[in-house]
Amino acid sequence: MAVSIRLKRMGRKRKAFYRVVVADSRTPRQGVTIDDLGYYDPMTEPAKIKIDEEKALTWLKEGAIPTDTTRSLLSKIGVMRKFRGQDQPVEEAAEEATEEAAEEATEEAAEEATEEATEEATEEATEEVAEEETQKAEPSDSESDGE
Repeated sequence: MAVSIRLKRMGRKRKAFYRVVVADSRTPRQGVTIDDLGYYDPMTEPAKIKIDEEKALTWLKEGAIPTDTTRSLLSKIGVMRKFRGQDQPVEEAAEEATEEAAEEATEEAAEEATEEATEEATEEATEEVAEEETQKAEPSDSESDGE
């Protein structure tokens, strides 16, 4: 059974609000729901979003697939970040950031060294070619002087 987290339209004409529900993906929009997670009212300024984070996380962990709109709403209130495991204690996040920065610095230093070595090799090759051309040009000049 494919379960999805989606919106169920409520309200009246031109005054819609939505309930965020968990439902079997095969049921109609206004059909039977498994669980209510909260509501979304786009008519207010700013739009009201009230979703039970614990229930939403539980359903996401069980495999419920949010629609694009509900994914956006869950992202706005921070549920998707928690679900993906990006909500870590500050100390752990700081340690990871330090490690990543060190790795990036090492990679950048290696790239710079490679670029410098390539530039030096190119310069040396260019100088050698220039010297060879000058040496080839000198004997031809001396031959023309002798004639």
